[in-house]
Amino acid sequence: YWDKLPDFEELEIVMYVDPAIKAGKNNDFSAITILGQHRKTKQKYVIDGSIHKVLPDDLFLVAIDKLKQYPTDKIGFEVTQAQSYMRQKLEERLWENQIYTPVDGVISKGQKHERIVSLEPEVKCGHILFNSSNIRYNNQIKDYNKGAKWDDAPDSLYGAARLVQGVQSLKFYDRGLLF
Repeated sequence: YWDKLPDFEELEIVMYVDPAIKAGKNNDFSAITILGQHRKTKQKYVIDGSIHKVLPDDLFLVAIDKLKQYPTDKIGFEVTQAQSYMRQKLEERLWENQIYTPVDGVISKGQKHERIVSLEPEVKCGHILFNSSNIRYNNQIKDYNKGAKWDDAPDSLYGAARLVQGVQSLKFYDRGLLF
């Protein structure tokens, strides 16, 4: 766990949303990961990780609330099945709230289990540090194994970790060249 988070200005910050299609008791959780990566050291911090059993409209409200708290550079939204429609609805809600952060639709490739376990080295050696107050989210990550009932938090963390790597590549451009 991290003790002290660097100033937000020192971090590239992304939000990754892994929405559940249904909000029933036995359905998947929706998971939101706010991940910061230090611009110089590349240390990753789970600033906020949360899991929710809510309908899409309520999930959008949670995401908007988090976006008002954290200066996010980019949003990733998992788009499989009906989720691409949900992404469009999220974008509409963001505009209504005057939040203009770009939302990338992300299609997860490969086996979910392999994606998740690929994070293990980064977690084990402390390259990804967690927020100790995100108990339910952290427990889902700690308890993850191939047969685990819930994998939404670790899958969201994987998405955020890949997304934050994509943010860097945009920062190498001299913005003066664009105008």
